Amino acid sequence: MIRGSTATSAADVAMAGTYRIGKQFEFQATRTSNGVPDGSGFLVEATLTAIELTEPGFVVDFGELAPLKHHLDQKLDHRNLDDVLGTGNTSDAQLAAYLEDWCRANLNKDAVDRLECVNVRRGRPTSSGPHDVTFSAQHRLGGLPEGHKCGRPHGHTYLVSPLLGQGALPDSVRTLAVLLDGTVLNEVLGFEPTSERLAHHLLRTARSAGNAELEAVRVSETASSWAEYSEQR
Repeated sequence: MIRGSTATSAADVAMAGTYRIGKQFEFQATRTSNGVPDGSGFLVEATLTAIELTEPGFVVDFGELAPLKHHLDQKLDHRNLDDVLGTGNTSDAQLAAYLEDWCRANLNKDAVDRLECVNVRRGRPTSSGPHDVTFSAQHRLGGLPEGHKCGRPHGHTYLVSPLLGQGALPDSVRTLAVLLDGTVLNEVLGFEPTSERLAHHLLRTARSAGNAELEAVRVSETASSWAEYSEQR
């Protein structure tokens, strides 16, 4: 086990705090804005939140959001949104409200219960910021349905970020990220290494090192998904 990296007990995982995950989807469309055509790429982000995780350590499995991607592909992608939703009903805020209503009516109960919001903006996913750190590692997750892809050994290049506006990550988090680089996370951490639990572990590492001002850590496995753990003091 990595020196300075202690196993996360069930009590630690359940301690007071908030887990959030976000999943981003893109679609391309046009609409009328202020009386003129407005073609753009749109970025949809669904955010879900929980105080306790489901096994093996999820707010919800990102796969539960696949129906939203299918709906975007079939209903909105490469379309004139005026024809789909009606002229005057296609602002970013109106699109977000429409998609949040759709999610609450069509996703499974666990996802609906934990859905916080859906946001829409124009453009592309944002790149990493100046205060982020990356590491690459392997893992696999247990306790998943047979055939689930995350149950197979695989790797990610993880992006670790502080809460927006909080400046640089503390040295304790950066040091741990360096130590995790090139490892098999199942072998060096004492918990199922989901992004949610990694975020929790990194924040607790910062707190143990005396960095009480850091309120949240975000871990991104991919460019379109992230998990965050926050705990205010």
